[in-house]
Amino acid sequence: MRIARAFGIVGVLGVAILVGTTGPATAQVREQVSHFTSLAALDSAIDEGAANPLVTPDVRGLTFTSEALSRTMPYSIYLPPGYDASAKRYPVLYMLHGMSGTNEEWAQYGLFATADRMIRANQIRPLIIVLPQGDQAYWVDHALPTDKAAWGRYMAKDVVASVDAHFRTMNVAAHRAIGGVSMGAHGAMQLAMNFPNTFSVVGAHSLVLRRYDTVPAYFGSLADWAKRDPMQLVYSTAQTMKRLDLWIDIGTSDPWAKLAEQFNAELATLKIDHQWHEWSGDHSASYWETHLEDYLRFYDSALRTHSAPMPSDTANFR
Repeated sequence: MRIARAFGIVGVLGVAILVGTTGPATAQVREQVSHFTSLAALDSAIDEGAANPLVTPDVRGLTFTSEALSRTMPYSIYLPPGYDASAKRYPVLYMLHGMSGTNEEWAQYGLFATADRMIRANQIRPLIIVLPQGDQAYWVDHALPTDKAAWGRYMAKDVVASVDAHFRTMNVAAHRAIGGVSMGAHGAMQLAMNFPNTFSVVGAHSLVLRRYDTVPAYFGSLADWAKRDPMQLVYSTAQTMKRLDLWIDIGTSDPWAKLAEQFNAELATLKIDHQWHEWSGDHSASYWETHLEDYLRFYDSALRTHSAPMPSDTANFR
């Protein structure tokens, strides 16, 4: 994996001496930075921005080469306040877009801005947020003889590996969350089931669950679809699902609400603990924008339960 391109806003509070430099002098500086100094620098950076509503979130756009897809793919990444000024590692939230969206969709709803504001106000802990690009591929490995693009493996393996390789992540499943909207909600559920031990927290927002007569052709045969449908997969993966922190929400006027309600009942029957929220609203941006803080509080709270520390290290990271 390699980063092919980087653009966007570099953190206005970044400290260049610790980022992307090598040599004995830099090594000596690193050796002299104590854990407490790093934390103090991070707190100072967050506090400085907390009083300034004009602070711009540190958002970067990157590309990398996906082995699963054999093509260059983009993603957007949000780095929390103080990232460049510290040596800390951070939990990561991956948020998947819907059928008509791109890797900018969640940012357009205000996810990055909301997270940045909540972190600066000490309402949630600092975390990294990644928005991958999934086209209209449903985040599944395709099953047609003419279309075997491995979009599931791309997301669960390639995207995660690229982010872990280039940023100071807490790079184990306990510190990774995945969520999504609409098609992306289906993707988040399906990926957690088909790629166990990659994520520990899963959020499905306005969950879309298609029956076989409405799925895209690349879902393959009836047997292939069963391996990609959360409503069927949940029975064979129940033990895996019981280890996850799980959230589902949907609007009462959402056309997909009935199938989501059925899935909620399946989870209850299998005694899989989860949060279920059926709120007023439909399948639209206004619904998702209204609940951004709810989503971020859930991910923060769930990731807090997996808070084992990891070592700090600035070497070989952006």
